[in-house]
Amino acid sequence: MYNRVFFGYIAFIYPYLLIVPAYFVYKDPHMKLDRTRIWVPAMIMFVAMLMFQAKVVQSSYLGIIGQRINVTLTHYVGSVGIWVVIMGLILTMAAYLANVTIENFNFDFSFGIKDYFRRLKDEFMEKLHRLRDYIGGVSIFSRTPEETIDFAVPDTPLVSQKAVVSEKKSVSAPVVHEEESVADEVLEFHNSIEEIIGQQEHGEGAHSDQESEVTDAFAALKEESRELEALVSGKPAPEVRTPKKRVAKAKKTEKPKTKLVKEIKENKKYLAKMGSSKKVVKPKNFKLPYLDFLESAPKRKHHVNEAEIDQKIVDLMEKLAQFKITGDVVATYSGPVVTTFEFRPDAHIKVSKILTLQDDLAMALKAETIRIQAPVPGKDVVGIEIPNRDIETIYLKEILQSQVFQKAESSLTMAIGKDIVGNPFVTDLTKLPHLLIAGTTGSGKSVGINAMLVSLLYRNSPDDLKLLMIDPKMLEFSIYNDIPHLLTPVITQAKQAIVALANMVVEMEKRYKLMSKTKTKNIENYNEKAKKEGYDTFPYIVVIIDELADLMMTSGKDVEFYIARLAQMARASGIHLIVATQRPSVDVVTGLIKANLPSRISFKVGQKIDSKVILDSTGAESLLGRGDMLFTPPGTSGLIRLHAPFITEEEIETIVEFLKSQREVVYDESFLNEPGSLHITGANDVKNSKEDDFDELYEEAKSIVLSDKKTSISYL
Repeated sequence: MYNRVFFGYIAFIYPYLLIVPAYFVYKDPHMKLDRTRIWVPAMIMFVAMLMFQAKVVQSSYLGIIGQRINVTLTHYVGSVGIWVVIMGLILTMAAYLANVTIENFNFDFSFGIKDYFRRLKDEFMEKLHRLRDYIGGVSIFSRTPEETIDFAVPDTPLVSQKAVVSEKKSVSAPVVHEEESVADEVLEFHNSIEEIIGQQEHGEGAHSDQESEVTDAFAALKEESRELEALVSGKPAPEVRTPKKRVAKAKKTEKPKTKLVKEIKENKKYLAKMGSSKKVVKPKNFKLPYLDFLESAPKRKHHVNEAEIDQKIVDLMEKLAQFKITGDVVATYSGPVVTTFEFRPDAHIKVSKILTLQDDLAMALKAETIRIQAPVPGKDVVGIEIPNRDIETIYLKEILQSQVFQKAESSLTMAIGKDIVGNPFVTDLTKLPHLLIAGTTGSGKSVGINAMLVSLLYRNSPDDLKLLMIDPKMLEFSIYNDIPHLLTPVITQAKQAIVALANMVVEMEKRYKLMSKTKTKNIENYNEKAKKEGYDTFPYIVVIIDELADLMMTSGKDVEFYIARLAQMARASGIHLIVATQRPSVDVVTGLIKANLPSRISFKVGQKIDSKVILDSTGAESLLGRGDMLFTPPGTSGLIRLHAPFITEEEIETIVEFLKSQREVVYDESFLNEPGSLHITGANDVKNSKEDDFDELYEEAKSIVLSDKKTSISYL
């Protein structure tokens, strides 16, 4: 009754609040509660509650104590001041509790844990010393590696070792009981360690760094206890497992914040340089092939699996961290064949160190092969290209239907394929102006060349484009026989190929003479002037050599001379070369040929040295095959990774039959005539001219040397 009169409704509450500290004291009688830290905020809160109740409650249970406090303070601070005092008391209590909890309570609590673990360690060390004295003075922590090996052999029972020790020391029967007691103590202590570690693993909470260090130290202590248990029981030590909580913490990484790029700026700039025409001029007397002849791509949309990409980023970062390489993945390029990650290493990381990890990263990411570009030209990142789990097929029809091909200004625009983000990529042969291609068997080289040829046929009539095909293997280009674009039948003999190349040099010189008379600098200006003045225009001529190695084996010097001559001068006359080989060795792709063929495409090659020969850098040996390529446009230092489109032989046959049905082929037999009859300034003529340019006294000097068997300038 009096309790309710003095305290009001709070009389029903505060007795239950007193039960909470009483419960903790009951659970731990040794618990020491600091009166200042516990009771001061409690009293402040209690007074604030009494004042608040007296101010709000209007019944008889408003509490006399709270009412008297309010009445007394009203004379000094007024009615509004009472509320200010109540809020001040509550804020004071909150600030006091926050200060005690954060700065003092946890600080002292953590040191209490450290003291507790230190006492356990001291007890454990004391028992170890007792066991060491019993075994024979061998310290577990200071034994040599040889002693460790002998000591841990599971086939040798521990009882026999103790028997040897007992023979040396003449231990009597009571010692056996001492042994059992020591073993029981060790096993009991090991169980207590297991229990404490289990409590640490399943406990709630956020532990401080000091507690984490203590837990790590105690885990090491736990491992020693397992060895001790094995020592006493004679069984091999059980496998030590890292606590699940710590493993999860180690594996937990921050979710990668990377940018998914859908367009490559460098490729966009390159395609922009080609120019675009709003309306492509179509031939009047010839129908170009229809796109319906080509197989359509399945109706699918390129889907970026972000979960798979995130997992690859996590795996990549973890593997790099194992080799102490730190940094961030700043951008991701996902395409139909590969996914590229741009990794920005920290300032102290050497780029050369990352290049040595190519095989290790491929194994960690479960990839067939990966390619590392270190660094990416013009950027402060390293490019790591990883194959996709599901590789998409690229169809030629997709490239030919794209706006970048349809609106291309040049008539010699060729479809190369798609880039690493799946965007179509084309190039202008007039700006290359010649192309060197390499790739081993199965790399997709032949399919890529066929796609380029078909894309040329889709834009040019026989009046605008002529083809000279050299196929020493007799298989690759035979399907194109008798199309109206051919200058000669497909050449399969090495001698005929050399004759045709020599005649092509003659054609180049003839064009230059006519262009010189008309005062024009290139084929475009000449054709414009020819149309205005009414004389014949020059068609573009593309010479395609499928296997350069076969020609070099037959007449290497002549082939090298003609190719170099055409590559140096034929661009302005509208003659372009596409040279392919399966063996890009230094004896096939000579320095003279490389110097005059700046644009190169490399499909997959067998060795790094082959990649060095064709591209002047490594990387082609790490390609996937099946049309995967590296392209070096002229005037750029970097490599562009592309994927060639797929075209079947049936599609090529359909296109060839359509072209043959419109016009019969008319071959120019002059390109197959012997060089002597055409007075070609070729390699053989250079040799003959050198032989005819001897001094008139040469024969006399020669006879003197042969007769006297000695020679010198003064003697002659």
